Amino acid sequence: MAAVDPTYPLYPIACIVSSAMLLLVLLTNFVRQGWNLGVTFLCFWLCVENLSNGIDAVIWSDNADIKLFVYCDIVSRMQLITYVVKPMATLIITRRLYLIVSSPAIDLSNKAARRKNLAIEWTLGFVIPVLVAGPIYYTVQVARFEVNEGFGCGNVLDGSILNIILLKPLSVIPPLISLLIYYPRVAIVFYHQRRDMNSFIQSANSVAHTNYFRILVLSSIDILLTLPIGIIAVTLYITNSLTNHPPPFYGGWTADHSHWEPMVITYAETVAGGPSSVAQFYFSQWASTILAFAIFGLFGFTNEARATYWRGICTVAGWVGCRPAMRARRARTSLADMEFGYQTQQTSFNDGVKTKTSIVSHDVNIQGESSASGGERSTAELESTLDFKTVQTHDSSSHDIIATVSRHGSGSSEVVDNAHAV
Repeated sequence: MAAVDPTYPLYPIACIVSSAMLLLVLLTNFVRQGWNLGVTFLCFWLCVENLSNGIDAVIWSDNADIKLFVYCDIVSRMQLITYVVKPMATLIITRRLYLIVSSPAIDLSNKAARRKNLAIEWTLGFVIPVLVAGPIYYTVQVARFEVNEGFGCGNVLDGSILNIILLKPLSVIPPLISLLIYYPRVAIVFYHQRRDMNSFIQSANSVAHTNYFRILVLSSIDILLTLPIGIIAVTLYITNSLTNHPPPFYGGWTADHSHWEPMVITYAETVAGGPSSVAQFYFSQWASTILAFAIFGLFGFTNEARATYWRGICTVAGWVGCRPAMRARRARTSLADMEFGYQTQQTSFNDGVKTKTSIVSHDVNIQGESSASGGERSTAELESTLDFKTVQTHDSSSHDIIATVSRHGSGSSEVVDNAHAV
């Protein structure tokens, strides 16, 4: 029997490929021990969701049989977790960038601030999604699960106004918070420091312009993808509900949980719902796949990621007796060692998930002097005023430290450390 989806097998292939891409991003950060909670939450749940969507599209490609009950119970709730994690994770990412560019106004160097920051991020990225997929979903759940012909199992909501109030705003409110509170500060700082950043980047051959643009894209992903997806999904859902009949506020606990058998929706019924219903269905199916490709485009082709891929290939090849030559050059994008007074700091920018900003205010005038005494070459002396500059270092306890360096005078420097415990 032929598949009911006209695009088959494009959708399952895209889902499985995008899931593998996100797995590479997660493995890369596991090897580098570079974790950012927002990106980690997003990559993990998108990876699981796309994998399950690809499997479902193959199993139910030409049928709507009710089977694999336990699997469908898990998948239907996992879909709700991912539905909430996507906007929450981008809120976490944008908030983290806001804290970085607001330094030193916001101090994260003390343990209380770090614990508070971790509590907020874990609440947004884990506690709230689990609550939504658990008791909140059960309140408006009208069947055990549903099977969509051609696409597999999913969750079932009662279509009431209470459902719209409890679940639908979760895809809109977090992006709006990012847009109205956090994103303007991040965008303004990067815009005003753009000219100084460009001059500083050009003075460091090892740093590419794309590092800074990657940070901007990372902070903009909430607006470019998550917010439009949420608005369109909510609009289509409300339009579809009002087209059929005005929904009640809440059908009642007994009415929602009386008939608990799994439901079946054929592809013909989906098409018969009208253009808005079909658009909503396909949009919700492809949203996670598109977002996964966007994330891999940001983090999957960096120098550090490619170096990690190559090391993995060499390791696997060594297991089977083939040892390819390791690449001689280091594929790490970092600034050269720079001396501030008597202390050498290495300013590095991770191209992967753990990315922090380096913003240079005002003009940077680097003047080098050469000396022949002792047959050694003296280091270049920095004579400038750096109002705001973040320097990322890595200590022995695997913490990323952002040091805000302000230099006053010709021979002294004051360092105020803002530590991120990741």
